Amino acid sequence: MKIKIGTQLEEEVYKDLKVIAAREKRGIGDVIQAAVADYLHRQTQPRSNKSGLARFLESPPMNISDEGFQEILNADYYEQ
Repeated sequence: MKIKIGTQLEEEVYKDLKVIAAREKRGIGDVIQAAVADYLHRQTQPRSNKSGLARFLESPPMNISDEGFQEILNADYYEQ
């Protein structure tokens, strides 16, 4: 069951929304529904405390142990 709501958007945002909805041959309400659902989904996902490089180096993309990572960081490549 859908519930009717009222809200206000900046004029430029509304114009862009209309263009995208028309391009995708969807109603504005459908685009807003999908955007809000996506936002809510992202907000309910567990957040990692890691950020930046630590998150990038996290496995599975780079399967490296903490010890191996520290060894690489501590290596002095200019002495090799």
